[in-house]
Amino acid sequence: MAFKVLEGLDENPSYEDSKRYRLYQLCKQGFQICPYIFKDNADYTLEELKHDIDQLQEHAEQSHLPIDGIVVSYDSISYSESCGRTGRFYKDGLAYKFEDETFESVLREIEWTPSRTGEIAPVAIFDTVEIDGCEVSRATLHNLTFIKDLELVPGCRILVSKRNMIIPHIEDNLDRGSYQDFTPPTCPCCGAKTRVYSRASSDGRLIETLHCDNPDCESQLLRRFVHFVSKKAMDIRGLSSSTLEKFLANGWVTSFQDLYHLERHKEDILKLDGFGEASYQNLQNSIYESRKTTFVRYLVAMDIPLIGRTISSLLDTVFNGSLEDFETAALSGYDFTAIEGIGPVFSNHIHSWFADEENLRLFRTLQTEMTFEERKENTIMKENIFTGRTIVATGKLEHFTRDEINTKILELGAKPGSSVSKKTDFLIAGEKAGSKLAKAQTLGIRILSEAEFLEMIA
Repeated sequence: MAFKVLEGLDENPSYEDSKRYRLYQLCKQGFQICPYIFKDNADYTLEELKHDIDQLQEHAEQSHLPIDGIVVSYDSISYSESCGRTGRFYKDGLAYKFEDETFESVLREIEWTPSRTGEIAPVAIFDTVEIDGCEVSRATLHNLTFIKDLELVPGCRILVSKRNMIIPHIEDNLDRGSYQDFTPPTCPCCGAKTRVYSRASSDGRLIETLHCDNPDCESQLLRRFVHFVSKKAMDIRGLSSSTLEKFLANGWVTSFQDLYHLERHKEDILKLDGFGEASYQNLQNSIYESRKTTFVRYLVAMDIPLIGRTISSLLDTVFNGSLEDFETAALSGYDFTAIEGIGPVFSNHIHSWFADEENLRLFRTLQTEMTFEERKENTIMKENIFTGRTIVATGKLEHFTRDEINTKILELGAKPGSSVSKKTDFLIAGEKAGSKLAKAQTLGIRILSEAEFLEMIA
């Protein structure tokens, strides 16, 4: 369903300077267009606006159109452009967002699933409700604090929504007052004793999460392998979660190093459904290619808590691509907070990880399977406007993943930021940029669209 004509119709001089007219042209060509109400009276009142919003909302409900708001804008294209723009949008209108509609259901159970970090995530299972044409019966409960705040217990009546018409969410409990603690004392996967961990949130609230500390927990082990072979880590193609699960169940792999010696089990692997000689050889080729890796990929594959590509790239620069120097620093109590962009939480995670003998053994022995590419110095452009600046990216970008844009920022000699503050120099605003964009506008920070950013670094 067409909402706006981006380009093309302005090439015909007979076409009017009107968004409405362009939509009409689309309609004539067989396109279905977004319903709208056109107003040309200068004395258009707030009461009329509210009435029209109600009309459009009612029309959407009757037509089964999933919408989460109404956009009010000027019809004149030239006037809209004269209003100026932010990093992403013209300032020719406003968006009226609806409150998420809620639906009553009954909570039947809370499902607990261990992640690769050991945190056990709670998921609500409730009677199926239909929201925006989709059947919904599950929603994340985030953590123990969320469950306790809503006093959630199996059998209680709950209100369910789809936030932003996408994410199922438990909004409220209609039967408060009978809360009982149903936190599982043991891991649902391995049976090990669970532990409640408390941490402070960004707003100072105490958040409680449930953890399994058993490093051999099957669920955690599978997820660690999935992370290890992922594209951002060792990038081994052909090892899906289901395939890895079979390899683990058969005992063919018990460590990451075993992945590099699967030829020991070739005959057994070829007996698996979906594995012929060709698929086996493709897997081996991918494993062989992964042996040639980099400091950044290797460190990401180690899965040190919170240490992703951005922090790994910073460490790559500081230690000149030397894993040996990085290990020495980690074991000698080096203050990683001395590196701009690394805070005490990241530093503590690095030291804690290397203090574990099993982790240290993994870090050292797995390197014997690899050859590491010679580190290429980041080439920083002369008179680069971004050098030494702090850049934050927000929203969905067309040409970059989050890791890729942060890597590009580092290559420019700049610092990638995770939040907007007075220290932020630039904000790259992608699609559906939210609170960070609003804060940047308030602080007067220079805002760039992705296209503008690409043009500046071309």
